[in-house]
Amino acid sequence: MKLAITNMLFGLCLSMPVLAEIDHLHETSLAISADLSLHEVVEKTYQRNPQLELMQARLTHVDALSKRAQSLWASDPAFNMSHYNDQLTDNDGAQEWVVGLDMPIWLPGQKAARQKTVTQQRLLINSSEPALKLQIAGIVRELLWSIALTKNRVSIAEQEWEVVRKLEQDVNKRVELGDLAQSDQILAQQESLSKEAAWRIAVQEYGHAQHRYDMITGLNELPENFKEITNDDLSITIDHPALRESYEKVTHSTAQRDQVMIEKRENPSLFLGTRHERDFSDEGFDNAISFSLNIPLGLSSHTRPKITAAQVELTENRSQMEILNRQLNIAIQDASRELVATRDQYDFAQRQNELTKKNLAMSNKAFSLGETGLIELIRIQAQAFAAERNMHQKHLQVGLHTARLNQAKGIIP
Repeated sequence: MKLAITNMLFGLCLSMPVLAEIDHLHETSLAISADLSLHEVVEKTYQRNPQLELMQARLTHVDALSKRAQSLWASDPAFNMSHYNDQLTDNDGAQEWVVGLDMPIWLPGQKAARQKTVTQQRLLINSSEPALKLQIAGIVRELLWSIALTKNRVSIAEQEWEVVRKLEQDVNKRVELGDLAQSDQILAQQESLSKEAAWRIAVQEYGHAQHRYDMITGLNELPENFKEITNDDLSITIDHPALRESYEKVTHSTAQRDQVMIEKRENPSLFLGTRHERDFSDEGFDNAISFSLNIPLGLSSHTRPKITAAQVELTENRSQMEILNRQLNIAIQDASRELVATRDQYDFAQRQNELTKKNLAMSNKAFSLGETGLIELIRIQAQAFAAERNMHQKHLQVGLHTARLNQAKGIIP
């Protein structure tokens, strides 16, 4: 009797910190909000992404390029002044002053080409926004389903531990009554410790998943419903955010190549100024208008590298777009197959769970009647636990793979 009371008190002492940990788990869990949607989580996460500053800086740069393309001159005009005299030679007082402006002139079609390049660059930057948002959506989807899966593992582990604790209590009573050997008591305790360890690991993983969500999204709430639906359309179009961004890179590179074809030689320069000269010191200055035109020849040896460099960039972006198109098609097909397979696995897991439940119920009855041993019961119980875990995980994985299929399709919540 004294041994039974001691065991009971010892069990209560062990259970107190465990119950405290379970209460602490519920206190530290992220709140569930019915008003928060998957779309809002993606938007709020997107708004705190550091790359937004880079996109804004690029838009500012495009505005500056646009103003330059609309300028009267091809580049910055320069003030020019030159002076000649014979002080170190004949010293007759001869002098010449030339003062004026060097004004770079637009090449034919150059201004329009630069404006087109600026327009395409702006479109490229604008296409980066949905592409970045799609990346954020993929991260958020994985975070939310990671929380759901780890939370389910905690719940299942807690249920399994509770069942094993009850079995341990039953075994302890039967050992005291002499129905079971003390080795069975040790075996039950080992099984209970094993389930407790599994629960603790699940709790840690659940906490890590919530922490990652909090750090990335900046939110302390979870959406109540973030399940998605999908359709059977597995085709991919240019409206896919990632493919659209790649396409805009190609069009921008094409505009740059066309611009380089026009700008393969330097801009002509027009000098306009005044000329003031005299031959002797006792004479006055003769004044005249000075005009000159500087036209670079644009030799092939100097212009060819610019053209080939632009063509290389265009070809590279075209090949990257083709590679991306293939990768996206493969990703969509793979995600679709994973979803179909997981649905089938979930149906099978449901049937398997029903059978293992029936088998466990019969084994529990046989154990209570002394018709089977504890080892056999634990073995069948482990099969039932595994089947139930698998069923719940497959159910959640159907939602996960649905989200991954939508992600591969380029669907932003």
